[in-house]
Amino acid sequence: MKKNENVINLTKEQKMNAVAKLKHYLSENFDMDAGNLETEFFLEYITKNIGVFYYNNAVADSLAFINEKTEDLYLLMKDEE
Repeated sequence: MKKNENVINLTKEQKMNAVAKLKHYLSENFDMDAGNLETEFFLEYITKNIGVFYYNNAVADSLAFINEKTEDLYLLMKDEE
């Protein structure tokens, strides 16, 4: 996988929502008043360096689901005798 392909892109709305949630979390749990810029940099770090783990887990879960449903197709086969 190329380095550019590791980037998880968020819409503007998703990014704004994530920043708000991170700011709230930092405030509530660490008594930190982080500004928007600092929080956006933190979000960017998390997205670039940690997001790939969640992405890969989602892909693995999707593959497992597809494999399970594909196996279910064999149950639909009719007896040929």
